Amino acid sequence: MTSLIYNKVEQVAPNIHLVFKSSLNQNTEHQLRYQETEFVIGYEEFRRPEFSCVPLFKDEMVLVTSKTHPRLHGTLLESDIYSEEHAVVALDRYASFSQPWYDTPDKQACVAYQGMAMVSVLNVVSQTQLVAIAPRWLAEEFSGPLNLRILPLPVEPELAYMLSLMA
Repeated sequence: MTSLIYNKVEQVAPNIHLVFKSSLNQNTEHQLRYQETEFVIGYEEFRRPEFSCVPLFKDEMVLVTSKTHPRLHGTLLESDIYSEEHAVVALDRYASFSQPWYDTPDKQACVAYQGMAMVSVLNVVSQTQLVAIAPRWLAEEFSGPLNLRILPLPVEPELAYMLSLMA
């Protein structure tokens, strides 16, 4: 996403200097409020009157397995998904990408690996029998190089990717 934004701004406004910083922390709201940060692009939505959040696009969420995974194929039930061991983005991280799909103790019990980034999660999935819930665009980008299988997800298939800024 960063490269798309950078290249588009370069094309339409070549004299604009952009600085990207990849970080998730609890100070994001403060940084927006005091203009240390101009805008944030991500899955987090700031629900306060002084912020404006604009959905950029909806991500279709999918289940990702290695192509050699022995059990999961075709149409799945939610019980099929949560009977497997999962790889996730660390659930205790601020604004964890994976947290919405592991919101009960039973669902958290199936987590076997917690990584710091979705790409590392997909890499682990490619080499094990673990599964992951991921955005389709990212799963498709890495499906060839990592030999991943992409399956439809029967629960909460979309997550909004937001642009957040001070109103």
